[in-house]
Amino acid sequence: MSTGHLIPTHNFHLRHHSATQSFSTTGLGRSISFMRNGDNRGRFSTAAQIFLIVCVLFPLIYLVSDRVSLPKALPTSTSNWRNRKAMISSIAQFPAAHLKNLVLVAGHAVYTGLDFSLAKQESSWFLEPYQKVAGEAQSFIDHIELGVKEASNDPEAMLLFSGGQTRQEAGPRSEGLSYWVVAEAASWFGTLGVRNRTFTEEHARDSFENLLFGLCRFYELTGHYPRHITVISYTLKQDRFSSLHREAVQFPSEHFSFIGTPIPPLAKGALEGEARTVAAFRKDPYGCNGELQQKRLRRDPFAVGPIHPSRCPDMKSLLGYCAPTLFTGVLPWVDLVET
Repeated sequence: MSTGHLIPTHNFHLRHHSATQSFSTTGLGRSISFMRNGDNRGRFSTAAQIFLIVCVLFPLIYLVSDRVSLPKALPTSTSNWRNRKAMISSIAQFPAAHLKNLVLVAGHAVYTGLDFSLAKQESSWFLEPYQKVAGEAQSFIDHIELGVKEASNDPEAMLLFSGGQTRQEAGPRSEGLSYWVVAEAASWFGTLGVRNRTFTEEHARDSFENLLFGLCRFYELTGHYPRHITVISYTLKQDRFSSLHREAVQFPSEHFSFIGTPIPPLAKGALEGEARTVAAFRKDPYGCNGELQQKRLRRDPFAVGPIHPSRCPDMKSLLGYCAPTLFTGVLPWVDLVET
């Protein structure tokens, strides 16, 4: 049996007091010395553990801080923090807050080609039977170029290409994005500065939604509504836009303009078709019943749906309105009448 650090048994048999006292003092000294050595080893072990933890955690903290942008300094007050959050949110939510006017180009077809430099060819677009005439593709380009030129003349204008994913055979491509990419391929017709002020609206399924959703999209990008709207489309649609649609959304006539181009010469039946559409909108200004509603459903093959009211809360009532009579609620651009 090992006696290791056990007290020696022969000392218990010593009867002499001094011997016992001498042993006790010596043993106590060894015990204290052992305890001190143990404390030192414990302290060393603890220090080593702390050192290892720091060595492991420091690189991790560095990696995390390198990926996550932390504030340089904490705000001095709750109010400052809220103001800072509001400022960041405003910048993120309204990337074009400085723009005041809207140039709206209504889309009429989806680009299906792979080379956007061939936009003048009818084969590059998905066309309905009535659109398959010479000059149709060029008319789209004319609208795009007119929009770019009009926006270039007004540094406070947003250019918006409007039109949804309206043709199943064309795939989930939108009219709005088609026009944007054609403008990009054309180097913005020599006015590259317009590029940063050009956006798309990709929900509209007819001319009324071009205007209605264009207003909503403008708010979504700027945080306010346009002071002036310029619509670009075919000349034969001027009455439809300037009268029927403008009145349906209560936009002031003195803040509304229309620029039109002629329809292709061989577009037979265009006048008759426009007359039928205008008559339908006179009976159903918001296009939410009958043939106009069915046309919207056909032009939404990918179930994108209309623009959601949460994107422009002040227009919620108008976006959900469906009646043969004109909307009479208060809208945010009513103040334009007073200015």
